[in-house]
Amino acid sequence: INKIQQHGEIGGGYPLKITATEVRVDTDSASNDNSSNDSADREVAFVTGILGTIEWEVLVKAASSCGLGGALPKALTEDLTKDPTFLRALYHVLMNVHVVSGMLTCPTTGREFPITNGIVNFMLEEDECEIIRA
Repeated sequence: INKIQQHGEIGGGYPLKITATEVRVDTDSASNDNSSNDSADREVAFVTGILGTIEWEVLVKAASSCGLGGALPKALTEDLTKDPTFLRALYHVLMNVHVVSGMLTCPTTGREFPITNGIVNFMLEEDECEIIRA
């Protein structure tokens, strides 16, 4: 990894820019079922547990790149972190929105990584491997 970092392929290239050509939004029937309080409680607990690790501006930009502009507020307030309705909606964005096809682009190098069937191809080309071996 150190050789890759030296050649600018990793490091400084965060966050990758998302260009989504196809996005799938799954419906979560358990989340919409009012009788499923356990599911709702788990969703709120999950999001509450990871909230401190989320870089909010990056998430908002990613959501916007996936066609969800306005789905998330520009700033995360203390009140929102305690609002179960908001936390369930955030869970939906995190767990049920999938980029099916498109491209991730490194902001530092401009290198593009294609997304096909929801899988990103981060494989280096042969000439890039030669640079790293040197």
